[in-house]
Amino acid sequence: MLDVGRYCPWLARWLSNATVCQTVRLLSAVGVAGFVAWLTNLQEPGWALITSVIVTQNSITDTISKGRDQLVGTLIGATVSIVPITLLMFAHWPVWMAFTIAFVPLAILVSWKPEARMGVVTLMVAILFPTDNDPYLRPIERVLAILIGVGSGTLVTYAVLHEQARQDAFRNAALTVRQIVAMLQKARTGHVEWSVIQDMNDECAASLRKVQAALEEARREHWRPLDERDPMLARLPARIRQLQMDALVVARAILVLPQSATVEELEHAASVRAGMLRGFQWIIQRCESEAVARTGDEYRIAAEVMAALPVENDTTDPIIRFVVGILLTDLRQLIQLLGEDDAERTPPATR
Repeated sequence: MLDVGRYCPWLARWLSNATVCQTVRLLSAVGVAGFVAWLTNLQEPGWALITSVIVTQNSITDTISKGRDQLVGTLIGATVSIVPITLLMFAHWPVWMAFTIAFVPLAILVSWKPEARMGVVTLMVAILFPTDNDPYLRPIERVLAILIGVGSGTLVTYAVLHEQARQDAFRNAALTVRQIVAMLQKARTGHVEWSVIQDMNDECAASLRKVQAALEEARREHWRPLDERDPMLARLPARIRQLQMDALVVARAILVLPQSATVEELEHAASVRAGMLRGFQWIIQRCESEAVARTGDEYRIAAEVMAALPVENDTTDPIIRFVVGILLTDLRQLIQLLGEDDAERTPPATR
């Protein structure tokens, strides 16, 4: 597979832009829907084009959800429209009366299940818009148009620039780690309310939820399990979540540290935090590089970063010794995770 980021960096940056990716998907979906509608000779191909625009979303999850709602609602509306069409053709009911008979139950259904609102639209199209063809063909063509639009949008979302979720996951992972560092540095000042740290932790949790959402999106991008094709991404949210929880505990300990610590303990804690900061910075840079392209940094770099992490020395404060030890352990595990994936790749050929 061609590494676009290596041979054409500007194109990789261009394709990593969410707006550009969605624009390409929309244009592709409309093109595919229009071509299929032309092949099937639909009487009203515009519905297929409109549906493809509505269905095609930034994520596969949203696309599937939109497509399901469009399709289910259309099928319900098409089925219900058979009743007023029959009343109009064979019982010669007035249009408004036949339409009301079908519209009222659909309105109740939509009030209960808003995702079925396309049923009302389909009923209106089938009954209120005149046609020269067989009236029973109107709901059938409507369902066919929606099928084309939904199918085109879903196909394009899967096939066109479908690895955006991986980039989003690592981009939000880098943001989460930055917020973790900011929370630790804020606590390091010692002149901050605990509520401020809690608010910063909430921001970390919100960013981490975006990482998890992108992970779930990445699971749907391929038929192969994510654990097999991208083990680093599959385990990334859990590692960062553990690091976030550790950082919150450490921040709490830092706030009470100046009240009981000796000068030596304060100096030791400062050196530990400085060493951990180098590890955090490497994680941020690693995630940001993976958000652009699968760069494949040398695994030796990760080993060097872990070797440079501080080794916890004995201290008279058992709480500090405990929480710092846990944070260092989980920090090493995350760095190892981000480095192990590279060790399994084929190194680039030297020039």
